[in-house]
Amino acid sequence: MSELIINNSFKLNGLSYNKEKLISYSKILINSNKRSSNILGSFIKELFNEHDYIVVNTSGSTGKPKVIKLKKSTLQDSARKTQKFFDLKPNNTAICFLPLDFIAGKMMLVRSLMFGLELSLYDPTSKPKELNKKYDFAAMTPMQASNCIDHLFQIEKLLIGGGSISKLLNDKILRVKSKYYESYGMTETASHIAIKTICENSDFMTNYFNTLEGVSINTTEDKSLIIIAPYISKKKIVTNDIVELISNKSFRLIGRSDNIINSGGLKLNPESIENKLSENIPYRFFISSIKDDKLGNKLILLIESKEYQIQQKVFHKLNKYEIPKKIIFLDYFVETHNNKIDRINTLLKIKL
Repeated sequence: MSELIINNSFKLNGLSYNKEKLISYSKILINSNKRSSNILGSFIKELFNEHDYIVVNTSGSTGKPKVIKLKKSTLQDSARKTQKFFDLKPNNTAICFLPLDFIAGKMMLVRSLMFGLELSLYDPTSKPKELNKKYDFAAMTPMQASNCIDHLFQIEKLLIGGGSISKLLNDKILRVKSKYYESYGMTETASHIAIKTICENSDFMTNYFNTLEGVSINTTEDKSLIIIAPYISKKKIVTNDIVELISNKSFRLIGRSDNIINSGGLKLNPESIENKLSENIPYRFFISSIKDDKLGNKLILLIESKEYQIQQKVFHKLNKYEIPKKIIFLDYFVETHNNKIDRINTLLKIKL
């Protein structure tokens, strides 16, 4: 196992740490009464213990949460690929509001340790407020980006992941920034294995992801993405994500196979429908289904908003089978711990 070496330029919240100081600091954090401090301290301790792996929880946004072991060497390889793509250098500044319970937040710390970033680490929040100066690098969820649009110009290289980006959000971001990046990855791949570059002259609806160095892809017969990444696993990783394969290095994300809705014998893809609706609904929303005597499953649209009148023109890009049979307004969606929409538990809120 190659030991994680802390770069001499690494800083956490303005203070420099070597290995000994960081481990001592982790003990203070673990004994704190603050949950986020406990999590940070425990992760630091885990990074430098005798095991060659860490234990990570999946978010549970697409199914039952799982516990996964990831080799520390995999984390380091993943960090190197991100560093190379974004050309991160010692003393570059980074900011993070992501929870360290999950892989995205953990990898922000690993990258900072390895490459000497000056990391400003804040408690997880859906509404970041601390973007009051320039930063070289940041990773956010779509919701976080949406809630601090007017401050995104402060971030030189902005990476957004953990959920789909709507056409409305894309347009808002590009009003304040000429370029940003969208990530594709999962806990099993130690964060992202592909990145989409989005800029003013790119076509948002047809743009595609390009894999990072050392990663190639293929698909199963039903178009599910297969990831081939020897630094992660000797075995191919078969995902539940349906994609359009552009090449063995690039793909367009269509949706998830486990979200497919069978309505009246027709297979409908919620993500595809959401994509068509994204420029016309100014709130968080998603497509799902409920049981129906005639259709088996009836398509519904859930919107996080007070009830309002929706014009039919909102659905003009949908074919007649894709138009929701029912629209449900909710004051708020249930979320996972890292601010993703928990579709399953949000559905359980509905009284029909």
